[in-house]
Amino acid sequence: MLYQLLHPWHWLTYGQNAAGVGLIVLIFYTIYTRRMMLLAQETRRGELYPMLILQRTDVREGYLELFIENVGAGALLNAVEWGQHVSQRFELGDTFLERPPEVEAHFAGTMVSKSKLTLNTNVDGSELRILQVVEGTDSFGGRQQFCVLRRYVSPGNYEYEVRMIHPTNFLPLRRRLAWKFYEWRARLQHKHSKNAH
Repeated sequence: MLYQLLHPWHWLTYGQNAAGVGLIVLIFYTIYTRRMMLLAQETRRGELYPMLILQRTDVREGYLELFIENVGAGALLNAVEWGQHVSQRFELGDTFLERPPEVEAHFAGTMVSKSKLTLNTNVDGSELRILQVVEGTDSFGGRQQFCVLRRYVSPGNYEYEVRMIHPTNFLPLRRRLAWKFYEWRARLQHKHSKNAH
């Protein structure tokens, strides 16, 4: 055994051993190729997708302004914004949120790279948790969604949680399948709750 370790070329001269080594090399090459492909997809996503951020907020005498900026290279086309009250149990996830039919959406225009959008709303402290969403499409028709969850802390003070959700096309297969499952389950629960009322 020690001789084989010190002289690996002798070990490789046997046909079965060489096939085993070839299989191991093939597995490592496949893993490396997959990682490089995902890296290329992430780079492509960074070049094509919009990336919205909550730049700052301004609260004064019952009036709240959210200043949103697109810091991504891609544009957000045909953007609309909508909002609604949510329960204490609601949390932002990694799936697209569906606008309830009774909630009205407002056209927000197109946000090219470095452009800004200001959302104005009246506040009186009774809104404990509010969800505000800006959504549209990228230049390839993929759905993009920016979510802001606002929590009331004290008069004039709010906490914010933000999430940008991109299409799942560039994600690994297992994550795409998981997201599709969560979306399907959320739609089923929403349909069931509507039928229950």
